[in-house]
Amino acid sequence: MRLRAAIVLCCLVCSTIAFTQDWKQVRRADEIKWAKTTGLDPRTIHKLWRQASHAASDNDDESRIGDIDVEGLAERNQVLLVTYTGEKNCLTLTVFRQYSATAFSKLWSVEQGPDGQGFCDSPFGNASADVVKSVIQVRVPRAPDAANGYANYTVFDYEWNGITYRFTGKRAEQGR
Repeated sequence: MRLRAAIVLCCLVCSTIAFTQDWKQVRRADEIKWAKTTGLDPRTIHKLWRQASHAASDNDDESRIGDIDVEGLAERNQVLLVTYTGEKNCLTLTVFRQYSATAFSKLWSVEQGPDGQGFCDSPFGNASADVVKSVIQVRVPRAPDAANGYANYTVFDYEWNGITYRFTGKRAEQGR
């Protein structure tokens, strides 16, 4: 009986370690991918991801990087990091001020619109965030229009006011 309990315990510990190592490998691959895409160092990308996180440690954080935009806000020396987490891939947007190739400070973050709803995927499409003419636009899918069958999105706009980003409006758009 004790031997069986010891074996079960050992299997649980080994599977937990293997799962943790898999997440580390997944994150490392993400960091390398985004380093190639952005020109930032993988360690810098890891630091940005950790600064955007709400979790106490890497092991507790299930978020992944969805996008890093180093060009859209570059005129203000800012970088947009988009992470996603959860079953519905809910987005968190974080803007960092860039001081050098490796020095950043967290400037602003948002994970839900003014309506209190998260920026999440739905059966009708995927949520996304883009910078268009220095405006951060978050597209959240909603039910398709019955008349034409196109997917519908609610688009939330966030603009820089000289100090921070503020919500400046929302609109409906047909899918892309």
